[in-house]
Amino acid sequence: MVRHLMGLIRMNNRDLGRLCALLMIGLLLLPGFAAAIRPTSALYDKTGITSTIDATCIGSLMVDHDMEWRQTNAPEGSVHNTQLVGDEVRTDTTYAEDTLAARGTTRYTKDFSMDGSNASAGSDNLGVRHTMNYLADESQGGSMWYDERGTISQWGRGTNNNTEVQCVFASGSNGAGGFGGYVQAGSLMNVKEVAAVTQMGGRMISSNDKTPVNLRYAFDAQGVDSDTKDKLATGTASVYQYTHFDTYDKNPATSTPLGNTTTSISDDQITTVDGLFDLAQTVGYTSTY
Repeated sequence: MVRHLMGLIRMNNRDLGRLCALLMIGLLLLPGFAAAIRPTSALYDKTGITSTIDATCIGSLMVDHDMEWRQTNAPEGSVHNTQLVGDEVRTDTTYAEDTLAARGTTRYTKDFSMDGSNASAGSDNLGVRHTMNYLADESQGGSMWYDERGTISQWGRGTNNNTEVQCVFASGSNGAGGFGGYVQAGSLMNVKEVAAVTQMGGRMISSNDKTPVNLRYAFDAQGVDSDTKDKLATGTASVYQYTHFDTYDKNPATSTPLGNTTTSISDDQITTVDGLFDLAQTVGYTSTY
């Protein structure tokens, strides 16, 4: 079971690696001034998405959710091209869930919201909370698969840079630094029995560029209340976070068009349990201005 799950994790990592390669090309060649990782801000379309699920099922339950939210703070910018204008900051925020609770008894709730308006410190744009209780019908070979992940990708030009439009994937002749990268967090489960709560919060849109970009994820799983044996979940679970951000200064004296790297953050962490387990973990990333 672990080998199967870790194979899927490696598959997700390969997909993430492709995304990383594109992002790293962009952030290594972005024009800009020395900068911290900053939020973008809402312009005109201050919309939001919400959904709730409250389900009890004897049999099979499936939930499939994919969201991508791209936004720029520049009126003359466009998320549909590869150009960054002066002072532009963009976000590409994604959320995905794949749940299949098959041949068992499931109690499932979900609250989801994504708010594209400006958030203040202490509030979120992205918020997701799950509660799940699942007990397999072992005579039918039941199991529950759960895969949840959220990603915030943030990149842009410096606050005092020139306004010449330059391609995200080409540095241009004047050579300047920038910032960019991503943070992703989530969990995987393949279980026969579990009572779990997961919660995700993210902030990437704010009118104040000193408001931190933030992604937090909490996971807590054990056995169901009716389990009189050991109160432990049965199966395999993983909780992970991948963080990769770089910032650059604007140094025309340097021999490279990128400028000097002022900050480089690379952190990959994963916790995996297999068998009978009780697992609680929180992970998170917060930028500082």
